[in-house]
Amino acid sequence: MIEIRIQTCVLALLAMPSGSWAQSAIAPPQLGFVTDGARALRPVYGVAGSFVLGPAVAGSVADAAFSGSLGLLKTDASLAAFDAQGKLLGSMEAAEGGAQFAFSPDGTAALAYLSAGNLLIEWCGGQFTPVPLGSEPAALRDGVVVGIAFPSSAAAVLIVERERGLWELDIALDAAGTLSQNALPGIHAPVLALAAGGLLYTEDGAIVIRRPDGSAVRLAASLPAVFSLAQMNQDWVDLADLQSPARLAIRTATGHEGLYRLPEQSR
Repeated sequence: MIEIRIQTCVLALLAMPSGSWAQSAIAPPQLGFVTDGARALRPVYGVAGSFVLGPAVAGSVADAAFSGSLGLLKTDASLAAFDAQGKLLGSMEAAEGGAQFAFSPDGTAALAYLSAGNLLIEWCGGQFTPVPLGSEPAALRDGVVVGIAFPSSAAAVLIVERERGLWELDIALDAAGTLSQNALPGIHAPVLALAAGGLLYTEDGAIVIRRPDGSAVRLAASLPAVFSLAQMNQDWVDLADLQSPARLAIRTATGHEGLYRLPEQSR
């Protein structure tokens, strides 16, 4: 069993700029947030095919995701929540390491899985709360968590990469442990659990959007060798090349799927 150790929530660990960007009456709509190549969190404005990145609202960001109304980000020393204006809502100390994020169906609550210590943290009601995994870290010893989902207030899904492929672990959030384990044959990391349900992954030179009913949409793409996937808002995903400033915006809304280039930021 892996003991969960969480430090007292500390507000304002993450410094945000004192001034936010100004938006005029004719400003383009805000689509969400992305982390650029310099590890700065920036808002994304525009419409499909025409985007602009706004000024940075946070720095030294390792991982981030945004639901459309609520965002989470991880730095080397903290986990933080922010709102649609990039304003800090709360933060807590967190050890250096990667993070996976997921949002509730209405986008108002969120989960963060921290690889350092196998910690599952919930943001709800304006604060971070550790979620006991009970004896379930034993189910993670032979794998690595590469994605999570938050399908209901009572359950989470951990996507675990094992030697024989990916598995979905349904976890009860009341410390009851794993409810079920299901293999994901033919799917490989990186993979992202979509807010509307289903999965986004790549296969044979294409981005695949697999719906909860098993149907799929394929978008042909020239993919980088190493990349990450992050939720930009409920209907958009950021695909970032980890070896160059290049990045793509993937639209996942049913009937409006598409692939677009995002502006690049120098590293």
